[in-house]
Amino acid sequence: MSNNSKPIPQVIPISEESAGHVIESVESVSSDGQIIITIHQHFCKGCEICEEVCPKDVLKMVVAPDRWEGTTVEVVNMDNCNACMLCEYQCPDFAIEVRSLKKEKKKKEEKKAVG
Repeated sequence: MSNNSKPIPQVIPISEESAGHVIESVESVSSDGQIIITIHQHFCKGCEICEEVCPKDVLKMVVAPDRWEGTTVEVVNMDNCNACMLCEYQCPDFAIEVRSLKKEKKKKEEKKAVG
């Protein structure tokens, strides 16, 4: 790796147990570690809303024959994400979570300053 090479975004498969069911999720982390997108694949029905509302082309629908609509969402351009959270807000099935560590830190600092 040369000195001017950028770190590569990480993709981490996750299995959680909830109410006796295993929930398959995939967590993508930006190369600077500041933005995390978690896709709960078990909840995604492939409606394509998230792909349509994403202004940065971060998400893409991929073939998944075992899913209701035959597709599921996948993070394809993690470092393009600006954590606008439109995908999370618009997902009718709560299949997407977006975390911005910068925004979380800023909120904590603002809360400290007020309180």
